[in-house]
Amino acid sequence: MSGPERPARRRRVLLAGDSTVAPYVAPEFPLCGWGAHLGAALNALLPAGEGPVHVVDLARNGATTRSHREEGLWDALLGGTTARDTVILQFGHNDQKHADLDAAGGYTARLAQMVHEVRERGAQPVLCTPVARRHYAEGRLLETHGDYPRAVHELGRTLDVPVLDLHAETRALILDLGEEGSQRLFGRMAPGESPLRPDGLVDDTHFSIDGAIAVADRVAPLLAPLLAPDLAPVPAAQRA
Repeated sequence: MSGPERPARRRRVLLAGDSTVAPYVAPEFPLCGWGAHLGAALNALLPAGEGPVHVVDLARNGATTRSHREEGLWDALLGGTTARDTVILQFGHNDQKHADLDAAGGYTARLAQMVHEVRERGAQPVLCTPVARRHYAEGRLLETHGDYPRAVHELGRTLDVPVLDLHAETRALILDLGEEGSQRLFGRMAPGESPLRPDGLVDDTHFSIDGAIAVADRVAPLLAPLLAPDLAPVPAAQRA
């Protein structure tokens, strides 16, 4: 007599990336990666029968396309990956600090290898351009990622992989709020405001909780149609 059938495993979205995606521990408050808030935003958009989806965040502070593999995170991610999974790749912030991980060279080559390995397991890879930094000069929001966003788009076209343009999405979010208003999206804390950071914090790269939620709310409508093909894409003007 056979035993009871196991329920089908929930569909998963697996996140590989850097600190702007990663989960944070309590002492790092108020910093937060957007991956921590993707699940709620994404599942709210998926129609009945397409969800719920479980989000697994294996992004890490300081990660590059090389270190994510060297530290064992990539093998951990791939170890249980199946055809029901979608794997999101967002790197670039730290790759650009290494000469051998240049946009058209090591960075693109390592992303391509990740894409191939995800496909070997029957899963769906999705590429993301790196999110924007809030770096202003004389009232103008600077471009700080050089050729890296372009390299992601080119790789997506070459390998026929969906690309979520988070660089454009987050720049638009910052610009919509303006130079002053966009401060709330990032790690800002006055001296004495928290015993965790007695000297305060001024960080225009890493998101606050508000910022992480806002970015997740922009990622979700871009990702949802890839998980539910019958779901119409949300026009940019209607995104959070």
